[in-house]
Amino acid sequence: MPQEFETAVYAAVAGLTVGGIIKLINKFIDSDKTELSTHILLRKELREELDAVKAELHDIKIELDEWKHKYFRQMQLTNELKLEIITLTDDFTEHKKRTGSFLIPEEEVDLPLDI
Repeated sequence: MPQEFETAVYAAVAGLTVGGIIKLINKFIDSDKTELSTHILLRKELREELDAVKAELHDIKIELDEWKHKYFRQMQLTNELKLEIITLTDDFTEHKKRTGSFLIPEEEVDLPLDI
């Protein structure tokens, strides 16, 4: 084999080897960049989802506070009505003891005007 041909073959093999090595290095570098950009996109998406969940939680807390106020107002009204029932029962029992009758004469009935 001529010397120049052998040198050309060695140069070609060396060039292919160096080219392959460079391609592998570029592949690792590019994969790191794509992984990094993928991670950045995922973090951005997760932050947006977290912000949406925080906003929804805030709205739910406001609604919960409204329902708490409604509940406690209703409980207050219920307790006032229970107290009124107890008072009326006591009045009725006292009337029964005084008169010995369950009936209340019509002239003694004092209905509230706001019914």
